[in-house]
Amino acid sequence: MNKIALIGAGFMGSAVARALRQTDPSITIGVVEKDDTRRNTAITELGARDFSADPAEVVSWADLVVLAIKPQDLESAAAALFAGARFTDRSGSESTTPFVSILAGTSLDTLESVLRTDRLIRLMPNLAAEIGKSVTGVTVGSGITDTQRDSILRLLEGVGTLVDIPESRMAAITALSGSGIAFVFEFIDAMAMGAVLEGIPYNQALPAALDVVESAALLLRENGVHPEEMVSRVCSPSGTTVTGIRALARGRMRATVIDALGAAAERSRELEG
Repeated sequence: MNKIALIGAGFMGSAVARALRQTDPSITIGVVEKDDTRRNTAITELGARDFSADPAEVVSWADLVVLAIKPQDLESAAAALFAGARFTDRSGSESTTPFVSILAGTSLDTLESVLRTDRLIRLMPNLAAEIGKSVTGVTVGSGITDTQRDSILRLLEGVGTLVDIPESRMAAITALSGSGIAFVFEFIDAMAMGAVLEGIPYNQALPAALDVVESAALLLRENGVHPEEMVSRVCSPSGTTVTGIRALARGRMRATVIDALGAAAERSRELEG
């Protein structure tokens, strides 16, 4: 798969395109984007070929189409791509071009109904796709062949860690990864601000907080133990850490984080209808 069509060149779409290019530098990218600034950025930074004036052409050109538009723009995009009809390749046969969707809250059933194809993969990356470190939920539609699946997932490895899940769990991975990364940002900022309160300037506190969070994740990964085991190793009797842990418990940090993920998942299910 050397020709990738990018429908929508916003932040996430461009991040996925860069990740695919990282996996295979020989990839050629075609772009359909109505915003002049985003389109020009894709052309300049990704070397993309511009199909914006003739979107229908890009489907027959591409080996893979990445849908990275707003969910409310899906029907108008479908109309522009193939005028609402089942699209065909240049020979007049039904196209086998697979689609990868990163549309939030948009089910495979909805995509199949609007796009009139079952050759679909649903992807839920997070912001870290920009640096190839996204935790990304993946659901493969029934129309994707084994060969297509293997080729596409191999390309998508450039986005980061792929979590192959049934679609019924997509709201959960949206909460954990897509929303959860923002919760971690909040925690890091709170750590830094706590240090500021104790007299450390923010420009020193933030890098230190980042290193603490990164080192904690690495320790857990390397040791392969439950997080509570690592907490117990740090807490000495009547010490500073256990005193801080008690303050976190009083503030219901664990319950609040659990509730935040639950709320994000519920909102994802609401959007999906």
